[in-house]
Amino acid sequence: MLIYSEDREYRCSIQEIPLNPQILVQNYIKMEKAYKIAALSVKQRFAEHQPEYLEVLKRIRKGQVVVFSGDYDQAEKVLEVLGISAEVNPGKSGLMKADIAFVNCSGKYSGVLLNNIEAFVRKGGWLVSSDWALDKILETKFEGMVRWNQKNTGTEVISVEPTMDSLWSDIVVLGADPQWWLWGSHPIEVLNHDKVKIEAASHDLLVKYDAPVVAVRFDWEAGHVFHAIGHFWAKNSHTPTIRHTGPSRDFLKAGMKLSVDGIARVASRAKFDLDEVNFANVQSAATATELVAQLCVLATKDKVKLQETTGLLEVVADWLKS
Repeated sequence: MLIYSEDREYRCSIQEIPLNPQILVQNYIKMEKAYKIAALSVKQRFAEHQPEYLEVLKRIRKGQVVVFSGDYDQAEKVLEVLGISAEVNPGKSGLMKADIAFVNCSGKYSGVLLNNIEAFVRKGGWLVSSDWALDKILETKFEGMVRWNQKNTGTEVISVEPTMDSLWSDIVVLGADPQWWLWGSHPIEVLNHDKVKIEAASHDLLVKYDAPVVAVRFDWEAGHVFHAIGHFWAKNSHTPTIRHTGPSRDFLKAGMKLSVDGIARVASRAKFDLDEVNFANVQSAATATELVAQLCVLATKDKVKLQETTGLLEVVADWLKS
């Protein structure tokens, strides 16, 4: 049996979808808490290991980051938990003035986006897109780079293997691959292997859909494009190993590489018991949150006037005291 949207088949086996409303609500609440922990952990990791990144995040102003809303993904919620101010559904002027544009998975997109996104990237902007934007935007506006392989995934959680130099490489836990949530997703086929860099792949995707790519990145004249299958705001996670069923603190230590004091600080700021979510919940949320944070830093750092070293120390000190 197939699940249908208004404009396209999902091709998801109904057995794969948790239809019990109580389970859906419980999963959603757990993932919302996991994203809050993830955002606190990303900032704490920056404070401990990359203070200049924390400085950039703090100085991002509204207008530098824009989001085009979608029917199925909500990157704006990831930005919100990170404390990054973003303009949602800007006009042409707002888009062209931005440094980075997030485009959510959707069944349809606005004329503002479709008519101007290629020019935005060409002049130096960053485009970050998810799932169905692959065939609705990347195939037509950035021809010859990537395309949809015409298959549809189920509603499922897959294991992800980031490349060694990917944006995710800093939070990889050996023996416990990051988990990525799919929902009738469109597998990625790389067309230009010389220009397209694969950021992450999945053996699960290779076996089931003959398309192992999870995320890609490529340059387009002065700008850059990053695209991932699935959604940045995950609504579920998966526990394929015993490690994934463990406490969230284990991931904060092994994945986020936080100090004992750093984990205590995250727990204090979360204002709820970290044991309410598990290793897999936080890993799924942190994988997306770390990615969004790093992309925002990459896109805005050249336009953010960094303070001297003393200023960086003040930023870290403020974070640690807050």
